[in-house]
Amino acid sequence: MMEYRQISGESSSVSTTTTEEWKHRLLTIIGGYNEDDIYNTDETALLFKAIPDRSLVLKKEKCKGGKHSKERYTVLLCSNWSGTDKLKPLVIGKSYRPRCFKNLNIGDLPVTWKANRTSWMNAKLFSEWLIELDKKMKKCSRMILLFLDNAPVHPIDV
Repeated sequence: MMEYRQISGESSSVSTTTTEEWKHRLLTIIGGYNEDDIYNTDETALLFKAIPDRSLVLKKEKCKGGKHSKERYTVLLCSNWSGTDKLKPLVIGKSYRPRCFKNLNIGDLPVTWKANRTSWMNAKLFSEWLIELDKKMKKCSRMILLFLDNAPVHPIDV
């Protein structure tokens, strides 16, 4: 008999008490904000040469993967709660001027393009993005609430 199984993955659990406490705390935090002024941001990896993470295998067989490609882009996405403001994605690659951009003006791209050696988000790039967001909101006289995860590259002193 064949099964469709995950090759690898991550998982963790959160207690129901923690979840309930957070729900009440969240209502207090967002209480004074309009849906248009509550934003969420997160980064994700775009692994453009990745092998599948699932496969068909015989029920008693182990499901092992091969070598995973490390070629990637990091993409930061940000939107407000109401969905009326989807910010220009920030894409991080390895090259400041990739060959495929040869005849392009990087400023005309539908994304903000940045680069570093690893293609990963770092504190410097995140701080620059956050400062630009702050400038944009100040220009419009807006005070927003921004939710983000506690990744080490998200400095708390910006």
